[in-house]
Amino acid sequence: MEAQTHAEDPSYPDASGGPARSADDLRESSRLDIQAAGDCLSLVEHTFGSLPDESLIVIGLLDGFTGGHMRVDLPPALADPFASARLIAECLAGEDSDPAPEAALVVMISKTVPSAAQDALWQACLDSLNLILESEYCVRIVQTWFIAGGYIRDPQCSESRCCDLPGQDVALLQDRPGIPGLPPGTSERRPLHEAAQIFLTQAPPADPELVRRCQHARERQGGASQSSSAQTRPPGHRPLQSQGQEAELLLKRWDTTLEELRKDAAPPNKDVLVDLLAQLRSATGRDLLIPLATHGFDVARVGVEGVHPGMRRTEPVQDTRLADYAGSFLGETGRRPDWERVDALERLLQQLVPYAQDSERENLLCLMAWIEWARGRGTAAGSFVDLCLEEFPQNQFSQLIERFMQLKGVCQWAKVKRHSWSWSRRGGPN
Repeated sequence: MEAQTHAEDPSYPDASGGPARSADDLRESSRLDIQAAGDCLSLVEHTFGSLPDESLIVIGLLDGFTGGHMRVDLPPALADPFASARLIAECLAGEDSDPAPEAALVVMISKTVPSAAQDALWQACLDSLNLILESEYCVRIVQTWFIAGGYIRDPQCSESRCCDLPGQDVALLQDRPGIPGLPPGTSERRPLHEAAQIFLTQAPPADPELVRRCQHARERQGGASQSSSAQTRPPGHRPLQSQGQEAELLLKRWDTTLEELRKDAAPPNKDVLVDLLAQLRSATGRDLLIPLATHGFDVARVGVEGVHPGMRRTEPVQDTRLADYAGSFLGETGRRPDWERVDALERLLQQLVPYAQDSERENLLCLMAWIEWARGRGTAAGSFVDLCLEEFPQNQFSQLIERFMQLKGVCQWAKVKRHSWSWSRRGGPN
């Protein structure tokens, strides 16, 4: 399941981070004009990177701009149309969706060959969605497109030349011009279901020297762990800092690095990367990075205090820190996280890809699955979950993310438009 917010808003900077344009400029250059089947294909591919398989897609429209959009798996939607319609409508136009769309475009996609029986089944699902959206949320479905078996058609169109079964051949529409309203340079496709593979292949090449240094650090850490647990320590052995102090110092280094990357600083040097990799050697270290990225060092330190009681401060932990720490994993903090730091975490994890081994790689993939789920990109999250479970079949964190997607759908942050990742990227206010 995917949930994204308005692709353009007249009063905010564009996605490239450039200066804000005037409302008049945006209205002239960014209004969508969906007139034909090829326009629909361009919009869906721009939104999702490719045509998703077996999907029900609803794209909100507001004043000529694309609004929030939802993608859910088609088979469950057909099996229980009203349940899926209510889920989509609440996320797309519910009380947390401000600014809510005024209309919607619906696309249903399947690999099965189009037929009259399929039309009837899809129409029943569409009727349920239309009933709930219009009667409960005042959102009209203004366009519908069926894409089945490689053909696309408008089921409401009476023109036999284009929309009688099976419809127009999608392959013949591939070399179509862009449509007004989509930013330039959107022809490069980045399918969300290939997000994990794209992320890994775009990582920098391994530095042989750094590979050796990372291995040496692992061996040194393993030796230190054995000697610290031994009853008799070797001659000349210097006592290590407490595990809690070490955990806090390492977390602080991650915090500093995320802040630097947030400001578009160059990737960290080799010494820093070697140190940072140690955080990914345990599930505890991995989990601390989630509140660290979303709400900062003070909130993440609550986790250090929980694992290492000797690190607890003399003053009582504030309820807000505890609430933010606990809520950060499911996006239930009631406020927008620091998405710039989350994006910085993704960039830093990508720098570590060539050097992460065994548990390090396992936890890196887990974090990327969580990041994409928190962003509201369920298909991308699923690609990391699948890869992680393929390489590490017993990984419980990825199994939990998979379960979250089944039970909760998208992350709570993605459901609240002003708290969501895509809204923040557009410069929308909190």
